[in-house]
Amino acid sequence: MDGVRKTERAQRTIYGKAFDKPTNVTDLTDGLSNVAGILGLIFLTSTATGVATGVFSIVAMLAPSEKDDLQDMVYEGYWNLGYLEDFLDDHPEYDLIEVNFPFIEYETQGVRFITGKGAVTRVHSGSGWILL
Repeated sequence: MDGVRKTERAQRTIYGKAFDKPTNVTDLTDGLSNVAGILGLIFLTSTATGVATGVFSIVAMLAPSEKDDLQDMVYEGYWNLGYLEDFLDDHPEYDLIEVNFPFIEYETQGVRFITGKGAVTRVHSGSGWILL
């Protein structure tokens, strides 16, 4: 559950500080510092500064319509992470889940965003992994 919450918080922070009400690299870095342990697993770059710099680099290079499209995708990703949190709340017998997420990746900047609802492929309980 902790990984899902941190991932959701990271993506929501990026949405808020880079798209919805843009700030700057320092503010985004500060916002991501509380979830730094999850960054390399989700966003490719493993530091808050690296992710923040990459995100603002991406935003600066996009045309306005492309930025709007990416903003919508980042929002969809963070919104849909809430459903995974609900799934784990509804199934306390599972301590881990494996999820395949849709991503958009900006390899040069070392950043990728979850862009929609992930598909839970396996769950883990005391008896081991179960395929779904």
